Amino acid sequence: MAVLGDSEINALEGQLGAIVRGSQRHHDDLQSLLQQFQSLLESYNRLKSDYEEEKEAREKYKKLARGQDRSPFALVLVDGDGYLFRDDLIKAGAEGGITAAALLSDAIKDLLHDQLGTQAEQCRIMVRIYSNMLGLSKTLARSGLVGHEARSISPFAASFTRSRDLFDYIDAGDKKEGADFKIREMFRLFADNNQCKHIFFAGCHDTGYLSLLTPYLGKSDRVTLLKATSFHTEFENLGLPVREIPDVFNSSSGVAISSQLPAPSRPVCKHFQKGICRFGSDCNKLHIPSNQQLSKHKPTDNAPTKLWSPITPREQGYYAQYLPRINSKSQYFIAVNDENERLDTYCPMPSPDAWDAYTRRARRHKICNKYQLGGECGNLSCEYDHSPVESTIVSVMRFIMRQYSCPKGGRCRSLKCYLGHLCQKDSCKGCKPCKFDRHAHSLNIRFSQWVTPIEHEEDHATSASPVSEDSLEVNSVNSNSDPNNTFSYLMEDVV
Repeated sequence: MAVLGDSEINALEGQLGAIVRGSQRHHDDLQSLLQQFQSLLESYNRLKSDYEEEKEAREKYKKLARGQDRSPFALVLVDGDGYLFRDDLIKAGAEGGITAAALLSDAIKDLLHDQLGTQAEQCRIMVRIYSNMLGLSKTLARSGLVGHEARSISPFAASFTRSRDLFDYIDAGDKKEGADFKIREMFRLFADNNQCKHIFFAGCHDTGYLSLLTPYLGKSDRVTLLKATSFHTEFENLGLPVREIPDVFNSSSGVAISSQLPAPSRPVCKHFQKGICRFGSDCNKLHIPSNQQLSKHKPTDNAPTKLWSPITPREQGYYAQYLPRINSKSQYFIAVNDENERLDTYCPMPSPDAWDAYTRRARRHKICNKYQLGGECGNLSCEYDHSPVESTIVSVMRFIMRQYSCPKGGRCRSLKCYLGHLCQKDSCKGCKPCKFDRHAHSLNIRFSQWVTPIEHEEDHATSASPVSEDSLEVNSVNSNSDPNNTFSYLMEDVV
């Protein structure tokens, strides 16, 4: 066997040392990698656990949110010690409680529709009235509205509560500010609740509630103030909408509705009141003695009805025959009858396909009525859809909104108003749930002329009188020629 030299032994020794050192480095690197992997694995497990908890919480929130969307409601808070129901309703006792609940429900639905549009139809109405029933009964007894027994208001309150599932007339006890405490807590409970879409607050007789409402300064989308006989002007500084319900509560005008005659369905004959009408019973105007006062409010079950004849229902063909149609003139002018009362354009029931198209679009993103029907919204932070929609969908929106009466009725001259000014329901008798008053079912719907809306009065200042159907000339561009012109596209279907 050959003997290795010193140089060869040294070389082998160096190679072995390099291998040992390389093996050690490899071992160290492997240990470091294993430690890093263990650390990453632990981090991953922690993140996974956090993710699962977050996912579970998110699913619970989604279920809660879906539940809130399924059960929206509006809350009506009433301080019954300051907001008194109409005298004739109180006098009617248990029967009056049922009538009061029905009138309040209808009035709130109308007000809610002004706030939420078509979403209002999905909302239930929750009413909470709190009062010191013992003290209130004594006050009403002195006025001769109830008996002198203790809590004589109870039959009215009990019937009010029984008549609607979510209506409660509650005795807050005879402690000082008992009703105030209840109302404050109820307001705080629901003010920021997503299910509660709006709060109607009826406590503006007491300035003590100002501190409760101040945090909601200007939040007209959340709170509406209801006005009654005693209304402190300090509440007007809150920047919240103020509405009055004279059909339900004693109004600030102080006029008792039950002492008046209902509003006439046709003009009053002035010659009869002077004793010189030559037409007698053949006169087509109403004969009412001059010493009788007419109410501006709708008649109630307790109001005199001898001057009211039954409404003759009108069929759809009648409206189709006489009402004007949507055309280039209706984009810029308002149709009126011989009595200068506003007429809506003919609005038939949409087809099932149109309803389906509207439903699919609304589910995707609720549509803005002001923009699509009125031509402009004005709310830079509007949450509703402003993108173009098909004319069939607009026709459904118009049909829905025409079911709600414009407060100005035949006097309205706004081209942007998309509410109804007369009832076009087939064979409607003017009964609930129709939202229109008696006159809206019986007015003359024969077209007379086109008049200038308030939005265009300056542009037509040189016109001394309204234009007739025959003389009207409108210089306009056909909106269909420019599909990118969103405003004219929408205005094609606007009354």
